[in-house]
Amino acid sequence: LDLLSSFSNLRSLVGGPSCSDEDELPRLPPKTATGVLTNGLTYFVLKNKEPKNRAELCLAVGFGSLVEEEEERGIAHIIEHLGFSATKAYENHAIVKFLESIGAPFGACQNAYTTFDRTVYTLHVPTDKEGLVEESLKVLREFAYFTRISEEDLDKERKVVLEEWRESRNAQGRLSERYVQALCGKGCRWCERLPIGKEEVIRGVSSETLRKFYQKYYHPAQMAII
Repeated sequence: LDLLSSFSNLRSLVGGPSCSDEDELPRLPPKTATGVLTNGLTYFVLKNKEPKNRAELCLAVGFGSLVEEEEERGIAHIIEHLGFSATKAYENHAIVKFLESIGAPFGACQNAYTTFDRTVYTLHVPTDKEGLVEESLKVLREFAYFTRISEEDLDKERKVVLEEWRESRNAQGRLSERYVQALCGKGCRWCERLPIGKEEVIRGVSSETLRKFYQKYYHPAQMAII
């Protein structure tokens, strides 16, 4: 909705009843509990009956690739990867092992993604076993504040991210890139800040650059727990 609002000529492509600029669009289900903690972190809670005995927990960080400078292109996505590699409390992919141990789904795009304007971590966890929800919230806290970004961690993860970059150069990836260019026009920041980034940045960016980026943008006032 935010993207479409910037392009008035696209309104006709959106289905449903027409609305004027003055109409306020509903953004949350009416039974959603929401608030802001003293540290600035926003929370949203909504009870769902299905699926039974399951909770979906998300950490949404309110930035993505659009805030990257030229020499940083792709590092928001790299930081997302590093969260699952090691944090202060979970080393050697221990978060992945925890998710596997509780039967939570894990895989590409199932647990985290980075877009132009946000980075989101998602955990699907059982609620019928004592302590799992609390432990899962601790995992989200690790992503938010304690992702480990060492040169060794980065070197290990480069190979995975580079493989994703190569996959993004397939026919579907090139078509998606052209779609963004057609939608926004060549030279706009959206076209120059695709979340996958640039190969040379992925290969050569330093851990220090990533740490500064992480410290700048991973702030409670810019995040929400859902």
